[in-house]
Amino acid sequence: MKVFAINGSYHENGVTHAAINLVAKELEAEGITTDIFHVGAKPVAACIDCRKCRTNGHHCVHNDVVNEIIDALPSYDGLIVGCPVEYMGMPGTLKAVLDRVFYATEHLEGWGPKPAAALAVCRRAGAINTKHQIENYCNCSNLITVNSQYWNIAFGWKPEEFLEQDNEGRQTMEVLGRNMAWMMKVIDATKDTIPYSVYTKRARTNFCR
Repeated sequence: MKVFAINGSYHENGVTHAAINLVAKELEAEGITTDIFHVGAKPVAACIDCRKCRTNGHHCVHNDVVNEIIDALPSYDGLIVGCPVEYMGMPGTLKAVLDRVFYATEHLEGWGPKPAAALAVCRRAGAINTKHQIENYCNCSNLITVNSQYWNIAFGWKPEEFLEQDNEGRQTMEVLGRNMAWMMKVIDATKDTIPYSVYTKRARTNFCR
């Protein structure tokens, strides 16, 4: 089994990577591999509501990292999305990426239910709100959110601050990894005896007509 982890930080090896890596180590101990995809610091176009993705196989008209993620996801069994707090919320680049990934695929149509975890890191505050922002994408996409013994948040401006001082944050990430591994194994062990029902396409109702 494999997990796809999106590092939404502008810094590839910052605190977000350190937190995701702790989760990944626990998954690895249970025989589950994790591939970390760094979104990067380059500008990413926002969704322009052109709706071309409805007719070209769920691919975005902007051919960038978003289509890379869309192509990669089908071969994975779980998802992690992590990022730092940037001005009271998730980084703008990550929001553009998630908006387009989830819209182009019509909320990961047919991919779930699979486990997904959201995590956020901060220097001082805002991590809980940022974590909730990420979870909103999971909550409307047939994903099963994975939690820990506390909010999936960590503190530190630099990786060493987090790893050396935030004992509770480190433990939270480790427990998150173990919980995710358990959930993935339960789903895998019961896929034949308790199969998921046929995917139902979402009915859309517009009230402002």
